[in-house]
Order: sequence, then structure tokens, then C-alpha cells
Amino acid sequence: MPGFAMPLPVALTLADVTVRYGERTALDGVSLDVRRGEIVGLLGPNGSGKSTTLAVAAGVLDPAGGAVSIEGRARTADPAAFARRVGLVPQEPALYEELSAAENLTFFGRLYGLAGSDLRRRVARALARVKLTDRARQGVSTFSGGMKQRLNLAAALLHDPPVLLLDEPTAALDPASRDSLFADLTRLRDDGHAVLLTTHHLDEAEAGCDRAAILEAGKLVAIGSPAELLRPRPAERAVLYGHLRARPAKYLQRAIRQRLGAGVELEITGRRLRLSAGTGEQLGAALATLLADGLELEAYRTPAGALERRLRPEHTAAGDAA
Repeated sequence: MPGFAMPLPVALTLADVTVRYGERTALDGVSLDVRRGEIVGLLGPNGSGKSTTLAVAAGVLDPAGGAVSIEGRARTADPAAFARRVGLVPQEPALYEELSAAENLTFFGRLYGLAGSDLRRRVARALARVKLTDRARQGVSTFSGGMKQRLNLAAALLHDPPVLLLDEPTAALDPASRDSLFADLTRLRDDGHAVLLTTHHLDEAEAGCDRAAILEAGKLVAIGSPAELLRPRPAERAVLYGHLRARPAKYLQRAIRQRLGAGVELEITGRRLRLSAGTGEQLGAALATLLADGLELEAYRTPAGALERRLRPEHTAAGDAA
């Protein structure tokens, strides 16, 4: 039929997944599908269950209840086969710095049971996918943070899994490296991979994800396209995103937060910064405080619209500031 498009097949399914650590419930009946050819961003504050969800999806953590499957095949039926269908990219690059890029991929390929001409072909293909072919024989110790993260992604692609899982893949990356990584992910999505990533940064989900899933206290509270989750509220919090020249020491971060005052929230991840306040005037004063305290911003921006509008829809602006 003209204009009719078949939905993409579901690659990863979490069905009513519950995880407990002792008496604490980390995930409470989470159900989520990720289709081939889409990028889903998993959002939520620290402790909301993002990393736990990724661990369950990767098969490295057994849920207390519910089920996980890839393309209809449950993990419990064949854990080894399940593992071969997942590519996991941890937050910190898992690489050997004394080896070259190609040597790292060859090592990891052998762990997957690959060998010979097939392994060489897969290494070359993985490097090409992340635009590192010209650095194949260069030592990883000379790579930038962005290049290491792209090589980390290449290692997860060696066995050509249908599902890619990435834990805070842009943490500590500069804006150019972040954009390059998302370009890689977009190409992989267009090649038919299913991508699930965790992030603290709502602007990333808005710009780079097809859908966003929001976790709060172990519960999935919203899911949809970024546009669908943008819901107007009577009182919007003013938000600023920035990139620091250097990450400030912990004691300095604590001192700055004490001086920002009630209603202002400061979040620093690596060299990335998120500042929010109840009004634009409060945000401007808070930014002035940061600069006066010696924080050096390479760049910053205020989004025209971001997912924080929907992150905690049941809270009032006053409640958010508390």
C-alpha cells in the first residue's frame, strides 16, 4: 500500500523486569522494547536504575523477576548465544594502551572466538565504521578521549551484534568528540542496529535519540519521542548547558554549590556542566557566581526546549527547586 511502512522488528525486550539489592528495589517492573534501526536514550537522575537496566539488558545481571530477550530468544534459554548478540560499551574505555588500535581489536576478536582472515576482515570493518582506519597501527596511548571511546565502540561491533548498549558514552568528551560519536551511532542505527544508551544529558536525547525512556526510583515513568515528551508547564525552570576547560576539584564544587543558594541546581559530569534555576534572572546570577569562583567555560548554551520539561511532570517548579 502506498504510504504504508512496516514497523521495524523488535531487537531487545525487557518484560516486567525487577531487580533487588537486598531490601532495596533497583528496578520495579520495567518493560521496554528497542527496535532495530532506532536509538533509545535511557534518562534519569543518579540512582534511578539506568546502569542496572543496562546490566540486565547485557545479560551480566540476573533479574529477580521478569524476562530479557533478543529477537524473541530469552537469555535464560541460551546465555552464551545471548551474549554473542549484544555489544556492550562501558563508560570507561576498556583498552590496552600499549597496543595499537588494530592490536586491541584483534585481541578482543579472539575473545569472541574469531580468527584468521575473518578476524582481519572484521577488524578492518570495525575501524572503518568508526572512522579510525588511518589510525589502525597507532598506539592507543596517543589517542584522544573521543578516539578511545570510538575504538571502544569498534570493539563492541566486531561480532556484529544486533543490539548495542552504551553506558554514558559521552561522559568527559568534548563537544566535537560527542558529535562524532553520535554520528557513528546514527550510521549504525541506519545499518539496522538497535541502540540503547544511558545519559544524564537531556539535550543529547533530544538531539540524538529517536525515543527517550525516563526512569525514576526504578520505575519507567515515561517513554516516547523527545518531541512527545516535551510538554508545556506553567513555570519552566531556566537551564544552561556548558563545557568546562577543566573539571573542578570536589571541594571546590561543594563550595560553589553552597554559594549558589536555594533553587539553583549544579550538575558536573566530567567537564560537562548543567545549571538550572527557577527564573532566568536566578540563572544569570548563578552563572556570574560560577565565573567569579574561577570556573572557566569553553562554551555554553540555553536550550529552546529540552526534556527536563517532562522529566518530573508531577512536580511543581517550587518542588523541583527544593
